[in-house]
Amino acid sequence: METDSKNPKWSWLDAALVLAALFAMIPVAPALRHFLRQIYKLIDLSRVTQNSLQLFAGTLLQAGLIIAAVMLLTRRKGSSTRDLGLIWTNVGGNIKSGLLGGVVLSVTVIGLGVLVSVVIGPPPPQDVEKMLTGIKQGKDILLPFISVSILAPISEELYFRGMVYPLIRSKWGVRTALILSGFFFSAMHFDLYRLIPIGVGGMVLAYFYEKTGSLVTSITAHSTWNTLMLLMMFLARQTGL
Repeated sequence: METDSKNPKWSWLDAALVLAALFAMIPVAPALRHFLRQIYKLIDLSRVTQNSLQLFAGTLLQAGLIIAAVMLLTRRKGSSTRDLGLIWTNVGGNIKSGLLGGVVLSVTVIGLGVLVSVVIGPPPPQDVEKMLTGIKQGKDILLPFISVSILAPISEELYFRGMVYPLIRSKWGVRTALILSGFFFSAMHFDLYRLIPIGVGGMVLAYFYEKTGSLVTSITAHSTWNTLMLLMMFLARQTGL
């Protein structure tokens, strides 16, 4: 592996502080949503749905906090962006691997989701599905795309794979880290019904990071996964499925 994070300089406390900061800022989301609504009115984007705006505001706040907190807490311990997996060698190859891996990951998660549905029953709608309510045209999917396919993958990979995964790996080894980090990632989605599919998805993303040594791969795979899921939800709503 190319990263220098097999023995990370940051601690479990640092990882916990990122989550604490995130939960502490939840009450700020409504104010940010109101601010964004005013901006959209000024630039004549008043047709943006409230659900899309809510999703974007929440994701923007989450991504900004996670990125800032991870960078601050790790740099104060003497770590570099390279230690977090932000490695820019072989970017093209890692992006290609991420794109292909994201497609395979999507198929895997969908298959697991179907299996869970057969065993337990039809799943409740995801928060993102609820946010797509009112979207009627392709151009209306821009804000959900930015939220789900860009902001979320970057920030979540930086935290779950870049920061948390090395902590678990340094203490218990790769195999245990793949499993524990994957299901920690799933648990933080607060979706008990999809705990196993998302957990397996998190394990696969950690494997991509472990295999290539670069978050570029896992970010690309995560983005591909989310994008395909978003498109499927959008098309399902358009066709009434």
